Amino acid sequence: MGTSKLLQGVKDKVVVEVLAEEQVTEAGIIIPEGFKKVPQSHGRVVSVGKEVTDVKVGDIVLFAEFGGQTFLLNNRMYRVLIENEVYGVLMDEI
Repeated sequence: MGTSKLLQGVKDKVVVEVLAEEQVTEAGIIIPEGFKKVPQSHGRVVSVGKEVTDVKVGDIVLFAEFGGQTFLLNNRMYRVLIENEVYGVLMDEI
């Protein structure tokens, strides 16, 4: 992944590319903005620091909506989290 070359997590930090929420269900129903709001987010791990043990690059992880530090890089939203801010690794993509 080219992104990991731009920003490398240090120590216990996990760099996550925030994934967009689905706007339309599989049946084609459009989800209104206010209805779909949930208190957590998910994203793909793009780099990890040397002290990170439980997640790896490529994992899809769940984390608090306002956890970590959010930033925009190359028109993509990223979040730098401390490893213990990651709630879990999703076994199947959302």
